[in-house]
Amino acid sequence: MKYVLFATMWMLLAATPLASCARNDTADSNEPAVQLRDTVEVKQNRVWLSDLLPPDAPSAIQKASAAIELCQAPQLGSARVLDAEQITINLAEQPELLRQLVIPPRVTVRFSGWPIREETVRIAIAKFLSEQGWRRDLPKAARLEWLQPLSATEEPPRLQVMGLVWDNRQQSVQVRLRCATRASCGTFLVHVVLPAPLAEEWRNRLGSRIGLNSPQTGQVGAADGDGAVLAEKGKPATLILDDGSMRISVRVICLQSGLLNQQIRVFEARNRHVFHAEVVGAGLLHAAL
Repeated sequence: MKYVLFATMWMLLAATPLASCARNDTADSNEPAVQLRDTVEVKQNRVWLSDLLPPDAPSAIQKASAAIELCQAPQLGSARVLDAEQITINLAEQPELLRQLVIPPRVTVRFSGWPIREETVRIAIAKFLSEQGWRRDLPKAARLEWLQPLSATEEPPRLQVMGLVWDNRQQSVQVRLRCATRASCGTFLVHVVLPAPLAEEWRNRLGSRIGLNSPQTGQVGAADGDGAVLAEKGKPATLILDDGSMRISVRVICLQSGLLNQQIRVFEARNRHVFHAEVVGAGLLHAAL
């Protein structure tokens, strides 16, 4: 009997650590999983699993996720949709991490980029005027108007003025700009609205075509809103597609010639789409989706 009691005690002692381990495993399995976000914005060229984590995710999961690349970021102003299977495949070699995550059926990734601010636009215009030999800088009283918000893939974006003309129809200075790094942002149009006395002075100067045809940056001159052909049939142009929440810049071929503010048809070759777009500048069109 003595030996039987002794053996029983040893069996209980040996089982105690196992019971403890079982409780820990159960506790671990009951820890709340981390829910990945179904909509994210990125500012870099690659999308990492850590971009999908909520801000309060445990540090260990954040660290592990930062080393897992999911895909390339979408183009500026566009979106990419990842389904749960795509994300799971990238986690095939990380089963422990996978068990701690709740993956939504689809994740929408947008490339937000860096905003193009008014001060950056003013600096680019002032630099252009200086290169053209203008003594007067862009007046502080000038109001800048353009289709905002616009973004670039670099911070800060380096802007380049492609042309500067007087718009007779809108009675303002029309400036066409783009990023110095072509892939960073598309061409866009800015209207500089001046107080009456300054507007008359600028109209006269631009009307006399002072500083015409700068070889590096573009041209200075006058655009007659009633007669200047800004989009030529058969010639390439830039179309800005706008749905109110994002913009996409695409290359198109003009199917018709157009004056400022005129509606013309353009052809986008990659997807073979025809758009009706408004001429908003030299080689620049806009269409709402």
